[in-house]
Amino acid sequence: MKNRTRWLRPAVLFLLVWMLSCTAAFAGDAEEVTKELKLTLSTEQTVKVLTDSKYTTKRILEGGTVLTIEAPEEISTLYMVWDQIPGRWALRYGDRVELCGQNGFLHEAVFLKEPAKTLTVIIPDGGSVLCDVRAFTEGELPKDVHVWQPPYEDADMLLLPTHADDEHLFFGGTMPTYAGQLGMKVQVAYLTNHWGLREGSWHEPYRVHELLNGLWTVGVKAYPIISEFDDWYSKELDHAKGLYDNAYGEDALLEFQVELLRRFKPEVVIGHDVNGEYGHGVHKLNTYYLQKALELSDDPAAYPESAQKYGLWEVQKCYLHLWKENHVIMDWDQPLSAFDGKTAFQMAEEGYSKHVSQQEYFSVRRTGVHDCRSFGLYWTTVGPDTEQKDFMEHVVFSDAKKEPEPEQEPQQDPQQGTAAEPEPENGFPGVVTAAIAAVLVLLLILAAGKVRGGRKGKRG
Repeated sequence: MKNRTRWLRPAVLFLLVWMLSCTAAFAGDAEEVTKELKLTLSTEQTVKVLTDSKYTTKRILEGGTVLTIEAPEEISTLYMVWDQIPGRWALRYGDRVELCGQNGFLHEAVFLKEPAKTLTVIIPDGGSVLCDVRAFTEGELPKDVHVWQPPYEDADMLLLPTHADDEHLFFGGTMPTYAGQLGMKVQVAYLTNHWGLREGSWHEPYRVHELLNGLWTVGVKAYPIISEFDDWYSKELDHAKGLYDNAYGEDALLEFQVELLRRFKPEVVIGHDVNGEYGHGVHKLNTYYLQKALELSDDPAAYPESAQKYGLWEVQKCYLHLWKENHVIMDWDQPLSAFDGKTAFQMAEEGYSKHVSQQEYFSVRRTGVHDCRSFGLYWTTVGPDTEQKDFMEHVVFSDAKKEPEPEQEPQQDPQQGTAAEPEPENGFPGVVTAAIAAVLVLLLILAAGKVRGGRKGKRG
């Protein structure tokens, strides 16, 4: 029996060592090697600002500019932070050339199909503005690295904030609860942007980065819609309407709202106070057009182009902030396991904390016109609420879901690789699990051999 089992011990030892090495390689955290990168621009511009982790410093790059990235060890994930929608840019490494940027993400994680030490980024013809480059080895990425999914095709809930930060200040724990905790498909669509391309509008491009950081913090995984409409300040509805009609054409915002409802097919919509919370005219305008859009989204004669593209849609429920009828005070103080026991209110505060430029002006509150718990059921096709504690009460889901499903891991784009492949539930790759099984089988064989050998000796 010794001859028959002699090979088992070294085999078991080999498999154990291999299993441990695999575990170390696949189950650990990714190492950030950004500070060790050597960056070179073909335009000979300085590159220090591209690794300072600041979205307020940037490089304006002409079309065709080549950025060479050299790392001391192999990179598995490249994280690019753009200051404006970059267009389709090329990534070259090894023998591969990949086209990235198809989704228009400002914060874009690219998962390499094979690790590499040298990469080149080719800026598209239209040029772009780059804020930061980060690089990581194989492993689990830090929480501040965004791995966005494209916007949903069929959302459960649609939030319609006017500006970056309104989603936390006035909608409070909605996103932490329904997206983060319940894993529902929550889509966010902003009425205005902060790029300020038209005269007199606010030019605050840094706020778009704050917007993305805040959404990611509270559990939103689908990339938001950021409209083409610039941001102007106004105190009155009529004045605000005149500003946007003059800039974009009469009722362009209404057409946008109708298209959002048809495109995302939400069961529930969350909107602003009709009085603009603290009196902001564009908040008022947002809800003014939302009220009209709810009536038109199921009308084939209204904006037939979006009707043909997305089909008609009737929203089941719409809640407006501070609406007095069918009033509800949402409980944002329940601990959420998805956020290690923090409450939805606390997570709204954390989300708002990412809006660094706005901290001196507002805060997430439970009182007055800023009360982020106070809503009213403005629109319903499923009757009034009875429990008055859940935006989804009485909702019948269009995809026949009986209850909210846990959010699925984002799928990897074949060209861009915007998400890593999910691992088995135990956290080990399949190859490691197979190794464990093999070791157990060999140990059982070895043990069986010892038992038989011992019995044979006793009979002798």
